Amino acid sequence: MTRPAVRAAGRVVGVLVDPAGAMRATLEQPVPLLMLTVVLCTTAMLGLATIPRQLALLAAGLPAPADPLLVAQQEALRAGLVRLMVMDRLAPQPAVLLGAAFLFLTAGPVLMLARDNRGALAAVIVLGLAPLAVDRIGELGISYLLTVEGAATAGDAIRLPYRFETGPLVFWRDAAPAPLWLELLDARVNLASLWCVALWSVGVQQLDGGRWAPWHVALPAACLAGAGFATYAVAPLVVPVIMR
Repeated sequence: MTRPAVRAAGRVVGVLVDPAGAMRATLEQPVPLLMLTVVLCTTAMLGLATIPRQLALLAAGLPAPADPLLVAQQEALRAGLVRLMVMDRLAPQPAVLLGAAFLFLTAGPVLMLARDNRGALAAVIVLGLAPLAVDRIGELGISYLLTVEGAATAGDAIRLPYRFETGPLVFWRDAAPAPLWLELLDARVNLASLWCVALWSVGVQQLDGGRWAPWHVALPAACLAGAGFATYAVAPLVVPVIMR
């Protein structure tokens, strides 16, 4: 690993313990593409590490059918579910990634940044994605430590990493399954996404160069909220394409 890559990885780790210091160092020497590579590769590798456990659960949840006529249909279903799991593990929290893109598009005009400062803006936004890797560590641990009660289903294989809950579902104590709206909210508003918003607000404040203001937090939060609605609207169109 080259020295710039090591420096980029150090900033990604450093922002989790010293956000302001890491943001200042990033503004002095922004390397957004290198940091983005570090964040996405680390997150993807941690996510893919759950796949063996998910595949084992999928095999238990989709036993071979007794009717030979259903074999081809089940194999097609199994292939679609595997594609869905792999895509899910490769792409961390789509709402957060889309929120980062929205923030890049909106923060520049709001801060009245010159074109040559867009690299610094991109760098602090990328640095704010570091909590996604931490979230994947929790999902990895929960996937191998927890067992699925009762007969396994194909749905259990998909949902297994999401048993690591840091959103509103933590407070759901009813024996009945949580309502769909709560699961959708939990996927978009959780510890990792809120941590990203907090880091982005630090970066925006550093770029602004002034004292803290409410809009430093409101702008990233609004971008994440808009991304949450967008991913909710697009998901029913994307999932069938992956499963096909």
